[in-house]
Order: sequence, then C-alpha cells, then structure tokens
Amino acid sequence: MTQYGAETAFRRTLPFSESTVLSELLPYLKKTLGLTDASVLSVEEALEKEEKGYNKSIIDTSEPGSPAFEYYNV
Repeated sequence: MTQYGAETAFRRTLPFSESTVLSELLPYLKKTLGLTDASVLSVEEALEKEEKGYNKSIIDTSEPGSPAFEYYNV
C-alpha cells in the first residue's frame, strides 16, 4: 500500500494490465501445462461467450489480482 497508495489498494485495481501480462505469458503457460490452445479474455468478452459454454459463476469470481480460469478437455 505504501508504494501505490490507499486509493489504488481500496479500488481493487492494478497498476499494470493484467491481461497484457497473461497474454505475454500464454506461450509459456501452454507449454508448461501441455495445453493445445488457450486464450485470455476480459470479463466482458467471456460474458459474451457465456452461451458457448463459459461458466458464469467462474466468470463472476474473476477480479483484479485474482483471475479466474476455466479448462476443457477436448
């Protein structure tokens, strides 16, 4: 809190783009976890795809600093 201030801490925001970091790490995550495919979506993008099998309760648990993950075995 000292580094970024109380306002940032209480707004539950991050001083960087979490989706950018996850996108940059995606090749490493795919290789390490043995995934065929993976994607990083914002909450809004995931909600648009909810009817295509994304789980709303998992989407709703996602928040800054605590992303949600959903896996499928195909």
